[in-house]
Amino acid sequence: MHVLIVAVNHQIQPAQIMSASTNGSLEAFEGDQKGRFGELIRGHIRNRSVQFVGEETRYGTESIAQRVCDQEDCLHANIDMNPQERERRNIPAGYFEDPNLPEPEKKRCNEEREDHMVASVLAEDGKVESVLVICGRLHAEAIAARLVQSGHHVKMADLRDEDWYIEDWVVHMSNL
Repeated sequence: MHVLIVAVNHQIQPAQIMSASTNGSLEAFEGDQKGRFGELIRGHIRNRSVQFVGEETRYGTESIAQRVCDQEDCLHANIDMNPQERERRNIPAGYFEDPNLPEPEKKRCNEEREDHMVASVLAEDGKVESVLVICGRLHAEAIAARLVQSGHHVKMADLRDEDWYIEDWVVHMSNL
């Protein structure tokens, strides 16, 4: 399999516009960022003949990648652990940001989630030749390493490398 991993800040993934302002400037900014992200995904699907998009995203929320995949007739799946499986494995919500959780426990949680995401991608091996993985930066390198170890061709990209992308939306929006 040929795999492209795009590392992101999760704020860009939901299809719904979350910002609100009286003059519409925040909504327009967020809409522009998300629209460009959608076109980036569409471009990868078309240019790389992507057949499957595996995305680490929130369950129960439509993502931009999901919308684009529906339009492009491309398979899409949320490859993150669902909340029930996280609970079963004792992976608490917000664990990585929890200052009271010991580092070895954070590492365990990350590794279990990354193993799950890689297994979800590998489940497509033999069915597809080209895959796009969208995941948080925290997991991108670990996922890439596991896929390379499994004998797959992996390239990585980071959304921060796109000239249109603004990483810190809060600071940017406070200046609007």
